Amino acid sequence: MHTVYRITKKTKLLTHADSNYYRSYIVEEEGEHYSVHRPEEIIGRNCLSYKASLEGRLDVVKGILKSSTKLPVPIFPEYGIFLMPTASIRNPSCVWIAYHQVHHYETYKKGTYIHFYDGTGYFVNITEAAFDKQYKRTSQVIVHLNREKLFGYAESW
Repeated sequence: MHTVYRITKKTKLLTHADSNYYRSYIVEEEGEHYSVHRPEEIIGRNCLSYKASLEGRLDVVKGILKSSTKLPVPIFPEYGIFLMPTASIRNPSCVWIAYHQVHHYETYKKGTYIHFYDGTGYFVNITEAAFDKQYKRTSQVIVHLNREKLFGYAESW
């Protein structure tokens, strides 16, 4: 039995691996890893290890964004770990980017190049406008989940 990769502040991204054996390709500050688990499985198990189900996290985000597509996932919101997808969860080209690792991003060829804080980067095959929308949606979720800390009051539902 393989242990599931633990998403931490050092995680930069997860995506599907182009392999017959490995299901995920993971990039973190220390390097690259592969996992036999699918990205969705890694994300779901990490949510559980941080005391919530993936479905529960997504339900909260749906309420905040009033949307049900390409939802960012608060993996461990208390420590600022949020992942944002570049495509639908079921799309094999989806890349899950760690919000806190993104320094800036720019158009590169027909996609977007993401610059991370450690000076590395990664190309994603979506437009800069689409990535910017995901980045801002994730920001919106972060503010809603931290409203009490930031402003002294919680939002009532």
